[in-house]
Amino acid sequence: MSLPRGFATDAAYFGAAVDFLHRYAWIYRESNTSCLKSLDEMPGYMKQYFLELSNEQLNRFPFVHEALEDCPEEVLRFRQEIANLTPTEAAAPAAGESPRKSKRNNCKMSIKKLHEIDKLASHIHEHCPDTEGIIDLGSGLGYLSEALLQLSDNYQILGLEAEEQRIQTARERTTNCNSISYEQLLITADASCCARIQEHAAALGLERAPTAIVGLHACADLSISAMLLFLRMPQVRCLHIMPCCYHKLALSEDGESFVNFPLSRALREAMSAVAAPARCFHRPFLRLACQQTKSRWQSDARTHVAHGSQMFQRAVAAALCDEQESSRVRRQGRPATDCQDPHTFASIQQKYQLHSRETGLGLDWRPVHERRFDAINQVYGNGCGARLSEALTCLQASIQLLCENVLLYDRLCYLQELAAVQQLELAVRYEKLFDEKLSPRCHVLIAQKL
Repeated sequence: MSLPRGFATDAAYFGAAVDFLHRYAWIYRESNTSCLKSLDEMPGYMKQYFLELSNEQLNRFPFVHEALEDCPEEVLRFRQEIANLTPTEAAAPAAGESPRKSKRNNCKMSIKKLHEIDKLASHIHEHCPDTEGIIDLGSGLGYLSEALLQLSDNYQILGLEAEEQRIQTARERTTNCNSISYEQLLITADASCCARIQEHAAALGLERAPTAIVGLHACADLSISAMLLFLRMPQVRCLHIMPCCYHKLALSEDGESFVNFPLSRALREAMSAVAAPARCFHRPFLRLACQQTKSRWQSDARTHVAHGSQMFQRAVAAALCDEQESSRVRRQGRPATDCQDPHTFASIQQKYQLHSRETGLGLDWRPVHERRFDAINQVYGNGCGARLSEALTCLQASIQLLCENVLLYDRLCYLQELAAVQQLELAVRYEKLFDEKLSPRCHVLIAQKL
C-alpha cells in the first residue's frame, strides 16, 4: 500500500481520505445485519441508480479505475474520488506465477496455505541474501520456517508462538533438525519480551548475526509489535510480515479507540479534524478493510439477487425487535437463498425465532412486529430492499481497498516516523505478493535497515 499519485504529502492524502470516509461512513458504519439504517441514509440518486442498474454494470462498478458508461454525474464523482484515493498498483494483480500445487507432499495443507508459504518463503530468501538468522513471529505449526530451511540449510531459525500445542506439534515435526528452535512466547514489543527474544536468539548464536523478522499471519497488533521489535533489535536488518485480522486490534482503556490505530502523526491529525471520528473509524471500518476484495465480487444475476434478498430479510427480522423488550432474532435454520422466496411477515415468522436476551427463552411474534414489518415494506417492498442491500454490498466492495490502504499506509508512515527519531535510514514498502482471489490479505510489508 502506498501514497496514490496526485498527492504530494502523506498529510494531504490522509486528509482527503478521512474526509471521504467521513462523508460516506454510512456505507460501512452498521453491520450488514442492521443494513436498514444504512439504506435509510443512502442518497436518493444512488438508490435510483442501483435500482435501474444491469447485472453487467453491477459487476463492473467496484472496479473504480475502469470507466463505467451511463453513470449520473454524482455517481461518476463518487467512483472518481475512490479511484484517486486508491493506488493503482494496489489494484493490479500480483506479479509472478499463478497458484499451483506445491511440489512438497503435504496433503494436510490447503492450496491457499501452500501458495502463501511458498510465495513468502521464496520472497524472503530472494530479498534477504545476507541473512543468517530468521525470527518467525507467530510461527504456528512451523510450515514457513521449514520452507525457508528447504531454501537454505544455512539459516538458523527461531520460531515464536503463543499456543503451547502448536509449539509441541512443530517440535515433533523437526526432532532431527538443529537449525530450528521453537519457543512459546506471547509476543509484544515491551522491553521484557524483547529481552526474552534476545535470549532465545543468543542460544542459537544470533546475538550479532544479520537477522530477519518474518511473519506469515501477523494478526491484529502483532504487525505493530513486529515493526517495533525490528527497530529495537540491532542485529535485525530485514522485516517481512503479512498483516491481517485488522478487526481484532486491541481497544484502549477508554474502550472507544484502538491502541494501534491510528499510528502516524499525519493520520491522527487528519482524524482529529473531523467530527466524531470514533463513529467512522471503528471496528466496522477495520472489518471492511479486511473483507474479501472486489476480485470475487462478480456473479450472475441470480446470485446477486439471492444474496441481497437474504441480507435484507435478515436485517428486517432484526429491525422488528424492540430493544426495550431485550429480544433478539435467531435463525431457526439456515435462511433459504431462493431469490423467488416471497418477502412476507409469514416468511419472517417461519425463518426467525424471537428470544429473550435476558433469559434466552423463545418469544412469540406479536401484532406490533407485523405493523413494523408493514411500515418497512411500504418503503422497501417489491424487491427494492433486496436490490439496495446488494447495492450496499457493492459500495462496500468499492471502498474496501481504500480502507485497507489507509490502515496499512498509516503503519508504513509510523515506521518511518520512528526510524527518523532514532536516526535510522530505512527502505520500506508494501508489495502485493499473493493472488488475492485465494488470499485476500496479500500485501507484504518489507523494511530494510540501510
